[in-house]
Amino acid sequence: MGKRLKIGFIGLGKMGAGICSNIQKAGFELSVYNRTQSKMEPFVKAGALGCKSPKEVATKSDIIFTSLMDDQSMIGVVTGESGILDGLKEGGVHTCLTTISVKMAEKLESLHREKGCIYLSGPVLGRPDAAATGELKTFLSGDADAIESCKPVIKSYTTMAFPVGNKAAEAISMKVCANYMVISIIEMMGEIYTFAEKSELNADMLQMMFQMAFAEPVMKMYAEKIKNRDFDEAGFDLVGGLKDVTIYEDAFTNVQAIPGIARIVKDKLVTAVAHGMGLKDWSAVYEITRMQAGLKD
Repeated sequence: MGKRLKIGFIGLGKMGAGICSNIQKAGFELSVYNRTQSKMEPFVKAGALGCKSPKEVATKSDIIFTSLMDDQSMIGVVTGESGILDGLKEGGVHTCLTTISVKMAEKLESLHREKGCIYLSGPVLGRPDAAATGELKTFLSGDADAIESCKPVIKSYTTMAFPVGNKAAEAISMKVCANYMVISIIEMMGEIYTFAEKSELNADMLQMMFQMAFAEPVMKMYAEKIKNRDFDEAGFDLVGGLKDVTIYEDAFTNVQAIPGIARIVKDKLVTAVAHGMGLKDWSAVYEITRMQAGLKD
């Protein structure tokens, strides 16, 4: 594709804005689109081309990155009126950074192939603060040559990239494994803190125990958030968590595996959202564990 890659970016929410900012700082020629047009303004002021549709981004780009919410938003941007596939040139690459379902990844890969384009999965690991500082990790799957062509861009927003296979769904399956681990640990922490509170144990001692057990900073952060019941600042909210846990449940079921923890957590997430907590951090699932145990504020 030559040294001067033309990059398109669609979806400038909490994660997308940080990722796109790092791509822009790396000096790539950039076109951007977001449904809420005002979110494009900082990038346009810094030299990006603001576009009126996903199709316009596609016509101007060698590689498009999308950072959206879910299956529905992805299929809409790709196949909707003035969608990506209406504008992406033959051989053009679309890398999806969103955690979508395995089935949707397979569908999008097929749709791109029919148009002579290439679809890659590149779901990221990390929260908005890591996106802003270029310290995300990512799984990558799809056409190996296309992944190689994307690496200079991917390096701008990640510290580690893990190629996991040549089918787009494989990176999504790997992200399911990673995030399932996180939500399982959040549930475990919540149960332990609830038991400790009812047993009148010292929560600070538990936090120290968790910090020794989990060296990864994100797990230390969750241990502190749960201990302090500090859920208003949401790096990843309960609505997004419910969407992801549904994906995990579906992925396990499709291969005849029983997602026991996912089903437990999903019920609590549904309850939390029904109680108006949808925009709180997904670790606020702890509040439902407390509620079920009869604990009150």
